[in-house]
Amino acid sequence: MNKLRISAAIVLILVFVPGMALADKAVFEELGSKAAKTAMEQLKFEKGDSNILALTDAGHVIVDGQTTQAALNGITAETGLSLGDGNLFQILRAYWKPLWFYFFDKKTGEAVYLQVNSKILNKSLDEFKALSDNQVFSKITKANADLDYMLNHTDEGNATYNNKAFGGNEGTVVPFSNVWAHDAPFDFLQATCFHDHLCPGVTSGYFLAKYVEEKLPITDSSESYKVISCPNWCKEDLLQMRWDATPGKSGMFVMALTDTEKKAVPNIAGIYIRWNDTAKEGDALVLRYNSTQSGDLTGTANWKGPSWASKPLSCVRLLPYMDQPDLFVSTIKELKVDQSMLSQMQNAGMHPLKVVGVL
Repeated sequence: MNKLRISAAIVLILVFVPGMALADKAVFEELGSKAAKTAMEQLKFEKGDSNILALTDAGHVIVDGQTTQAALNGITAETGLSLGDGNLFQILRAYWKPLWFYFFDKKTGEAVYLQVNSKILNKSLDEFKALSDNQVFSKITKANADLDYMLNHTDEGNATYNNKAFGGNEGTVVPFSNVWAHDAPFDFLQATCFHDHLCPGVTSGYFLAKYVEEKLPITDSSESYKVISCPNWCKEDLLQMRWDATPGKSGMFVMALTDTEKKAVPNIAGIYIRWNDTAKEGDALVLRYNSTQSGDLTGTANWKGPSWASKPLSCVRLLPYMDQPDLFVSTIKELKVDQSMLSQMQNAGMHPLKVVGVL
């Protein structure tokens, strides 16, 4: 009898759980749709408008054990925005962070931010549809995110940052919106999503990658890039995305340097290796990155304006130089690497800059 009851319970689970999952998915699709409709009303745009950008952490955030990627379907259905068209991006956030949506109109500079009230997401689809926007979203704000506008209206710009108009995500959405509006490369934007915000450190990673790819191009399926990152900064996240050079696959080893070590090798940006896994050998470049040159070219070296503006302004002003990595990156040393040397550079207790003879 007990076996029959257990079997019946298993059957019921198999019958009802898929339906529950479908209901949850439908609620999140409706959530994305509601966010899009609200933004369309406030920004006054129609489906298919090429001036619109959407950012969200949906797909990364998990609410009550339920993944949230279905919200992306709702956004696309209402607005026509998509990753494939380069106007809908997922910003990496830890799974426990608030779920939010952001829409930006590059024609007007206006943006709408919506943060979700997670307590109402356990309702049925019909119950959820009946909720008002103010019940679904704990925060709905509208502000101008165009950098030129914000600099010309510093009181508004200060209020946007100080009052956290975009839910504390200002350092993410403002620079992203502005480089996107200035036609930043898609691969750069994708890496920015992984880093979760945009700063000159991410941009430096793009210049370093471009430099290495010009000097040591991949020509064989057995080849890949390995990074001995010392010192580490935001550049590593771009390199992980662009080259699939992740620590988990031994494509990147990250370590800090002391201030004394940094002074001994000024502007050191790490060791970059084109490794042939068949031949077990590679070519390496020890590189430096000139951040002073970056500051001089962008006019942000001795920035006197609002503190929030220097980093996004630098990112925008660096865009015209994306194909000129030599302006910022130079080679300290070139060398051949065999398996023994690579192992020394990667092993704890061995200083990689001493292994390659630059420290």
